[in-house]
Amino acid sequence: MFTLPPMLDQLSAFAAVQGIQLWLVGGTVRDLLRGEAPVDIDLAVAGDGFALARAYADACGAAFVPLDASRATGRIVTRDDPPLTLDLAGLRGPDIMADLRGRDFTINALALPLGAQAAPLLDPTGGQADLAAGLLRPCSPTSLHDDPLRVLRAARFCARLGLRPVAALDQMMRDAAPGLAKIAPERCRDELLRLLDAPAAAPWLRYLDNCGALTTLLPELEPARACSQPRVHFLPVLAHSLETVAALDWLIAQIRGEQIALAAGGVETRPVAVQQHPALQATIPYAPLFAKLLNEKRAGGQRRSALLKFTALLHDNAKPQTKVQHADGSVTFYGHQSMGAEVALQIGRRLRLSRLDCAYVALVVREHMRPGQLRAADVVTPRATVRFFRELGDAAADVLLHELADHLAARGPQIKPEAWAAHLAWVEHLISAATSPPAERRTPLVNGHDLMHTLNLAPGPQLGALLRELAEAQAAGEITSRAEALALARERLKMQEA
Repeated sequence: MFTLPPMLDQLSAFAAVQGIQLWLVGGTVRDLLRGEAPVDIDLAVAGDGFALARAYADACGAAFVPLDASRATGRIVTRDDPPLTLDLAGLRGPDIMADLRGRDFTINALALPLGAQAAPLLDPTGGQADLAAGLLRPCSPTSLHDDPLRVLRAARFCARLGLRPVAALDQMMRDAAPGLAKIAPERCRDELLRLLDAPAAAPWLRYLDNCGALTTLLPELEPARACSQPRVHFLPVLAHSLETVAALDWLIAQIRGEQIALAAGGVETRPVAVQQHPALQATIPYAPLFAKLLNEKRAGGQRRSALLKFTALLHDNAKPQTKVQHADGSVTFYGHQSMGAEVALQIGRRLRLSRLDCAYVALVVREHMRPGQLRAADVVTPRATVRFFRELGDAAADVLLHELADHLAARGPQIKPEAWAAHLAWVEHLISAATSPPAERRTPLVNGHDLMHTLNLAPGPQLGALLRELAEAQAAGEITSRAEALALARERLKMQEA
């Protein structure tokens, strides 16, 4: 059982001297009831939470973060390792019970008084019973209308806590969803990424789509809803994109050694391919490499895996605009990855993603077809392998994992277990070739000064391109000496002159 930090007793005593009552509230109490350690500590203050947080931080040598002076909200961050974060907010109402009734969902309308022995749990809306029953219930009929961001929070709580919405919530979600268009983009971004950080995000993305929230937040996806695809895909584009997220949920769970249970209410969480073929190979090559990458924290605090799922949701956004039905009945989407990358970049900027995260999303969308193109070649040359990993950098692993998910989502019930096993073996071979270069190839055979001196070249783009080609040839084992490198350079220069 999690033990509350001693600092809370000290803070409570500090507040009591000033005649101020404190309560543990919201997610902190909810997590305690679930037997989990709260990530952060939320406190309601019968007074000015901003002023109290600043005064206590000054008194104990902690850091003070001014959150919202107009709403009497401040943050204390201790200098411990790891640091403890406490958010103090003034009451939203005349007393603590009114504050709790005005919150979003009953599971968060809970409070424990600080500074009292055996203090009773305050639960004016029945949140403890709902938590025990696994139900997500709004505190009032106007909860979602009061703050439409709660539409996204509802999906996140269901995904992360294994809850199922009460029947009345569905219509409330539909009614409130249009209001998301007026919410600050960064607030929507944070909730969406927290949802995507859950082990099984796809069912709740579908839930958001069913209530109209998904395409209110991402209107660029609406044209994909009715966009049919060739027979190799078993779903229209938007449904395929959601299925790709489900496939990523499953793949990431295998990589992390986790099990994804059925969602609350028996909602299926596995992709259709795995539902139809439960014995499908689940051992993902280079799982430790993928796991380390996916667990990387991004600028907003979410794991990289959440951003990859976001990218999967967007990866085919330009298919409706690039779809061409040919006279022979065939269908193509030429250039959809390039156009889609531009749209994804615009979406990322609108949601106030960091510059690096915007670039990452655009890169993975632009390159998501590339592994399939490599695999379609009769022989994947060492040079092509080197170029793939050099040009994509550490996003190469993300693109490969996305391609596996895209493949599962496209084939669905038609997937062949033996073909899937061969697909995984190909990915293993590709990564192995890139991560195990012979030691003698690590030092360049020639450098820019060598080429400038020997071939009478000037600094510039031509020299840079030549050095990159020589590096690829060296990594592929096509040249192994300085003489061979210079000979290849002379040959390329002659070809350019011709």
